[in-house]
Amino acid sequence: MKIQILRCKTFCVLSVFVLFGLIFSGCAAMPEIINLKQDESFTHDEIVAGMMGVGGVVSIANDLDESESRKYAGLLKDSFQSARKELVILPVEEVVRWIGNDDYQTIFHNYKYTGKLNLDFLKNQTSQAAFRYLLLARIIENDVSETSKRCPRPEIPTQFDLKGNPIIKEIAVELISTRRIDVSLDIYDLKKKILVFSGIINESKSKTRTAYYEKKDEGIGRTFALIPVRAFLEVALKPSAPSTDELLHKIFKAFARYIP
Repeated sequence: MKIQILRCKTFCVLSVFVLFGLIFSGCAAMPEIINLKQDESFTHDEIVAGMMGVGGVVSIANDLDESESRKYAGLLKDSFQSARKELVILPVEEVVRWIGNDDYQTIFHNYKYTGKLNLDFLKNQTSQAAFRYLLLARIIENDVSETSKRCPRPEIPTQFDLKGNPIIKEIAVELISTRRIDVSLDIYDLKKKILVFSGIINESKSKTRTAYYEKKDEGIGRTFALIPVRAFLEVALKPSAPSTDELLHKIFKAFARYIP
């Protein structure tokens, strides 16, 4: 009986730890939003009643051609709706149709370089809109960095000397490609003519690949002879950085979860 009680207590304790681990891991997966600004009128009920329209995605980190711009606008819509299924979000094509292509290109260009929407331009047209809130995203940074690191081969069990120091006989040379993206998001209330939500999310992700192994006791002659081979391997086995689409999807979903 005592053994059964002890097992039950042990199971309960482990269950609590697992639950907390899941909670904290879920929180850790959510990118942090910085410089968050939100108007008190921007509530869940108002959003559902008013609907949203995707204004588009611009980039000051690198120029986007028309196909890329439309693709990321579609990604913004799909990411938002995957996280917030209760919201009605109209695609960028309907927003362009409402504004008119020429006028849309003008305000889109201004938003790219100023980070602000010219509300005066839209002032006389809002009554015709099928949506109340205009959703805009701006890629501020999109950089790729390449680094390397040397570490003990993980598949080889660690051995220790008499003093407890690890004995390292072989080292793995790992190549790392990292992409970092910073995105700002702005939501405008076309009825009130104000910015009701804005913030910035920074996200990065890396890919790692082992290029080759070094023996700890290699002589100078052998090391020198292997330099050309290792230089070739570092170029040939360099991992590609995570895609822009992958990081943007995660960022856009995070923004969707931050709105009311």
